[in-house]
Amino acid sequence: MECCITLKGMASYDVVAMMAKSVAAMYELSALPQEDAGLVELAVAEIGNNVVEHAYGNRPGGSLEVHYRQQADGIEIVLVDEGIAMAELQRRWVIEPQLLAPDPDDPSTWLTSGRGLVIVDQVMDCQSYYRENERNYFRMTKQA
Repeated sequence: MECCITLKGMASYDVVAMMAKSVAAMYELSALPQEDAGLVELAVAEIGNNVVEHAYGNRPGGSLEVHYRQQADGIEIVLVDEGIAMAELQRRWVIEPQLLAPDPDDPSTWLTSGRGLVIVDQVMDCQSYYRENERNYFRMTKQA
């Protein structure tokens, strides 16, 4: 059974937390592996928080949409915002995750922030980013 739900709100850390928990709750109601619900929530929270911090510069008033599509074989989540575009390095990293991967032997690569994309790469099966008509689209999928 396919299910499509869209959540809309003002981009803030509180709203991101509510959206992430809502997505996890929808996921838990599916026939998909229940143990992945927390990972899906984490991925939505990481990207949503990046939108608040980087796309909107922690300024209030920006919009955020989370499009959740569930099918028998997995889910697709797309976060949409109207903030500034993702920087070139981060865009390249979405395609080539090894660009930001920390080196276990080099403490200078162990960032205290900026790990959101690394986390999403580890917990979701696929991710992509594009910008169209002054809007950012970050797509993630998780297969059953």
